[in-house]
Amino acid sequence: MPLYLDKNENPFQTPKEIRDAVAEKISGLMFNRYPDPGYPSLKRKLADLAGLSPESVVTGSGGDEILAMIFSRFVRPGDPVLTFSPTFSEYYRLSRMAGARHITLPIHMEGDEAVFPAGPFLEAVEREKPALVLLDTPNNPSGASLPSSFIGDVIARSESFVVVDEAYGEFADSTFLAGFSGKGIPDRVIVLKTLSKAWGMAGIRFGWAYCGISAASPLEEARSPFNVGIFQEAAAEIVLDHPEFPAISAQKVKKLRESVRQCINALEGWKAFRSDGNFLLLRIPFPEGMVRSAAEEDFCFKFLGLTPETGNRECWIRLTIGTEDEMAEVLRFFSLLGKKS
Repeated sequence: MPLYLDKNENPFQTPKEIRDAVAEKISGLMFNRYPDPGYPSLKRKLADLAGLSPESVVTGSGGDEILAMIFSRFVRPGDPVLTFSPTFSEYYRLSRMAGARHITLPIHMEGDEAVFPAGPFLEAVEREKPALVLLDTPNNPSGASLPSSFIGDVIARSESFVVVDEAYGEFADSTFLAGFSGKGIPDRVIVLKTLSKAWGMAGIRFGWAYCGISAASPLEEARSPFNVGIFQEAAAEIVLDHPEFPAISAQKVKKLRESVRQCINALEGWKAFRSDGNFLLLRIPFPEGMVRSAAEEDFCFKFLGLTPETGNRECWIRLTIGTEDEMAEVLRFFSLLGKKS
């Protein structure tokens, strides 16, 4: 079985004591009953986690469901939706499904990191008047974080809704959300969070949003009454009582991420860009077909077509940070790859 390093999953299993507590709680649930559609206890835990009010919280079966709710509520056919590019693939898919006019501004990979065209993006906000602005920070796949000052400028200039997607926020040194503890989320702003990454609960499929006044009520109207099942609810409530786990897990990932990045950058012609996520964006000086063929039975990577103008001379990969042993295997594979060319 190959190593799956293509989905940005947390490589570290949720601790046994947490899994045991989840199993015990689930065993006592009444499977024949629906959950409370308001999820009051769960919303209180999520609110306390960020120093916000429960009224600002909207729950979802993964962050993807909340994104779908946002599009269904705020985007109509022909509406402009503004993002950077590349960005989270779900933004492209939802824009197509909504019949939106998806406007993108390209990120440039320069030096060690991604460079965002901040000025042109702000101009596009004012010129295009998008129904929705989507900002993932850290950005997927570059791994770069957006400055909170820039996000604030986008919000100030936008006449509609701004989504700040912090799916990978726990792996960064700071987040936009942290600045609003005890204050409340600005109006027309939606901050997305998930248990899938640093919390190590991707299989549970639970995400949530912290919303400003104008966003919370419409999203609650768009949410189906029982969108989070009793198993998701039970697991989320247990794991949220253990914020030390994502903190420790994220720290281990960050340390591995930087070690792997340095090793890759020591390879001639290779480039691993700086990242605030649990992944690295790699530019590899070999054709994609060659890399795919060499990796086919041993590794699953996320291949990205980021520079079509280079033809078949370079390969771009988003590499999920795995365990120390997994990363050692990957580095051995990368070091041997050049010898096969």
